[in-house]
Amino acid sequence: MSVLPCTILIIDNDFADRKIHCQYLSLETANDYRIFEAASAVEAWEYLRSIQVDLIVIDYLLPDLDGLKFIAQLKAKTKKMPSMIMLTGFGNEAIAVEAMKAGFSDYLVKSTLTSEVLITAVNKALQKDYLQTLLNKSHKQQQLIAEIALRIRQSLDLQQILDTAVREVQILLNCDRVVIYQFEPDMSGKVVAESVKPGWRKSLGEKINDTCFRDQGAGRYTRGETLAVDNIYQSRLSKCHIKLLEQFQVKANAVVPILLTSSYLPSGKGNLWGLLITHQCISSRNWQSDEIELLDKLSVQLAIAIQQAELLSSLQQELDNRQKLEAQVKRLAQVLEASEDYIGLATVEGQIIWNNPRLQQLVNYNQDINLDKLSIADYHPSWAFKLIKEQGLPTALTQGNWLGETALLRADGEEIPVSQLILAHKSSDGKIEYISLAMRDLSQQKQAEEALKARAIELEWLNRELTKITSLLKERNRELDSFAYVTSHDLKAPLRAIANLATWLSEDLAGQIPEENQQQLALMQSRVRRMDGLIQGLLEYSRVGRKKNRAKVVDVANLLAEIIDSISPPSGFKIIIAESMPIIKTDVLLLEQVFSNLISNAIKYHHSNSGTITIEVEDIGECYQFAIADDGPGISPKYHEKIFEIFQTLHARDEIESTGIGLSIVKKIVEGQGGSLMVKSDLGQGAIFYFTWQKDVLTMDLSEHTVNLLLQ
Repeated sequence: MSVLPCTILIIDNDFADRKIHCQYLSLETANDYRIFEAASAVEAWEYLRSIQVDLIVIDYLLPDLDGLKFIAQLKAKTKKMPSMIMLTGFGNEAIAVEAMKAGFSDYLVKSTLTSEVLITAVNKALQKDYLQTLLNKSHKQQQLIAEIALRIRQSLDLQQILDTAVREVQILLNCDRVVIYQFEPDMSGKVVAESVKPGWRKSLGEKINDTCFRDQGAGRYTRGETLAVDNIYQSRLSKCHIKLLEQFQVKANAVVPILLTSSYLPSGKGNLWGLLITHQCISSRNWQSDEIELLDKLSVQLAIAIQQAELLSSLQQELDNRQKLEAQVKRLAQVLEASEDYIGLATVEGQIIWNNPRLQQLVNYNQDINLDKLSIADYHPSWAFKLIKEQGLPTALTQGNWLGETALLRADGEEIPVSQLILAHKSSDGKIEYISLAMRDLSQQKQAEEALKARAIELEWLNRELTKITSLLKERNRELDSFAYVTSHDLKAPLRAIANLATWLSEDLAGQIPEENQQQLALMQSRVRRMDGLIQGLLEYSRVGRKKNRAKVVDVANLLAEIIDSISPPSGFKIIIAESMPIIKTDVLLLEQVFSNLISNAIKYHHSNSGTITIEVEDIGECYQFAIADDGPGISPKYHEKIFEIFQTLHARDEIESTGIGLSIVKKIVEGQGGSLMVKSDLGQGAIFYFTWQKDVLTMDLSEHTVNLLLQ
């Protein structure tokens, strides 16, 4: 059902808000809104003096007047109030209640306003106004029933009445054609009944759009005037009208209006339903006054019949609506009966009128007790009834509703916590007729709240414990940093002294000591370097994951090129880097350390002075998986786990100088970054080390220009 097009006046001093409201309403394609804007009450009054407004959307706070006072003034100055919607920048229940009392259709908060909410509220308000108009009209039509009942025909079939009328008139007047023409709202129309002599063109069912008649002749018929034309060519009819009559072979015609009258229209005026028309086609005709009078009287009878048919249709529609309403009431009653919430009706004094079965389930009274005979005080604890009596009922009676937490009293004395809503229902004259009660059992909710409180206490305790542990860990880290410093300073200093002493002995006694002693000095220097490497490795291992570096955008291909250049592999080694290396944002120093260790190991532990190392990458979703493959001697599967343990090496340290810490550092770095590290190898088949590294948003869709800017 639509009542549009309509005129809407938006009154809001905020220009941006007005534009947003207009934009929202422009999204409604089903209706045609004509929107005017006013920034103040003064500007709004200027519009209201010149245009008829169907709906006012007004902000509560205006620069010169608040919305409620504006509407109060409007009510005093106008007889027919438009529909009204209140807007406000903040939700205020008191203002909302006042707005509803003042006659506003809705109360909307700007912060939660959407196009759907605004359009729905506007359509609802306009539809309500439209339905009220229809209701008033229907009421007036029912008042006419008594006037029409004395003159209606016995037949209730309107089409039969119309067909009988044209047939009888055609016979009585002996004219060539009689038609009843019904108008459409745009003043076009169609022939709905016809009686025509053989040989003349039939027009029944034809739709005729006579613009000439609409512009020049409709007014006289609306005033109840008749028309008798003895000869269309000797009349004052317009050329376009004559041309239309020629299409139906008309030489002379007589026309009387069919007016549907009602008591609330001005005297002498009515609704032009259609025309009763007689045609003389064979020749011109001198219409007699008694013939015109007969047509005029018959048009009145036809109007009565038409009004009777429309009234019956309206009554049937009303009956259908009432039956639908009764069916809806029945369904609603079934819903209320089956509701999991208690719902009841009571007098203003608190005497129960009706309860749904849920009350019995909640209070568990004896089946012999008629709960409908109780009062509100009978099934509430004293404290709850006192709350209802002193707060609930007074608030509901003055403001329309009250919501609070009370309790029901079971037969065994147990109290059941409930959320209770009290609504006051008024009659048409504004008097409170009765109140309705709705209660929801909060037992499970209260239990859940208690459980949540206990959980909150537990979490608070855990939080305190975690805080203690975090503080302890920070202290342990400080101690570890201190230990690392002591280790670096106190242990490395003697080692440097031993290394220097061995070097001086070798240089000062060169050529004076036996070869065996020279080998022993060289072995001493080697062991000192090994010890220094072990100490340095331990320091690096202990620091992994504790020192946070700032993340940077890095091109992995460029990073690998820098690492290879710093390693400076022997000329016999070929290192191949795949072209698909990504650009990521990460801790560059840690990623560099991982690649450097794995590439250095592939060269160091190769069984030949030449070989090939391949570095590839695969996108596996949230991570990249990098692979460093070599064609070295390979690693037996039984050592795949052992090689990642600290101080573990598969070669004697005299064969290949190694601390056994490098892969342990790599594993700790990778896992600290949320990745994983593994090896795939067998003896004689080379080795492939795989590790995963977390992605960053700057990975896939960067243009070359953007990448260059990020890397600068």
